[in-house]
Amino acid sequence: MKVAIFDFDGTLTTRETLPCLGKDWIRQKRSRIRYFRTLFSTLPHLILWKTGKLSREHMKIRVMHRFNRIFTGMTGEEIITFFGLAYPNLKNFFNPVVIEEIKAAKNEGYYTVLLSGAHAGLLRFVGEDLGFDCVIGVELPLCKGVYDHRRPAEFIDGRAKINLLKQHFADREIDWQASRAYGDSYDDLKVLEMVGVPVAVNAEPRLLAHARKMNWRVL
Repeated sequence: MKVAIFDFDGTLTTRETLPCLGKDWIRQKRSRIRYFRTLFSTLPHLILWKTGKLSREHMKIRVMHRFNRIFTGMTGEEIITFFGLAYPNLKNFFNPVVIEEIKAAKNEGYYTVLLSGAHAGLLRFVGEDLGFDCVIGVELPLCKGVYDHRRPAEFIDGRAKINLLKQHFADREIDWQASRAYGDSYDDLKVLEMVGVPVAVNAEPRLLAHARKMNWRVL
């Protein structure tokens, strides 16, 4: 069995997901006070990252945790409704080149995986729409069916992605050498190095330099 693994933010999408979700929160006429409170809570961490005082990975963890507070008091069903309404607008930012890669992988018999640190509730809409065989993302913690901000969501970094893939395929024999992976960030390096055909997509400078050095495909 051969697999094709696709990252989401910056790979399948040409934009980061959280700012798009924030804009859609306003588009759906939800609380502006909650939106701006959430936005301002993320700014210090973005500034630390921009000034080189915080790594991209740690910035993303902190920003995700603070962004998730926008869902405080919402039930799981209400959050899914929000994602469902936001998805058509987010879809406008999908990378058409990557869409073709997904179609080609499916036609060539690959088991397709959407693997990301984005919200699993959102990714399921993507998976259903594009026909992914498996979707792995961040599950929001609920308490009695309501989002519980006191329990931070499990962030999925490069190491976690490897562990999640191994868990998912624990009872299957995978030809990793014949498999593909697509990513845009240096944080995706562990997954890219796991397969025989790594592909850098709109890669950030560190990943692009590594991809060229290793003679990887670059989109």
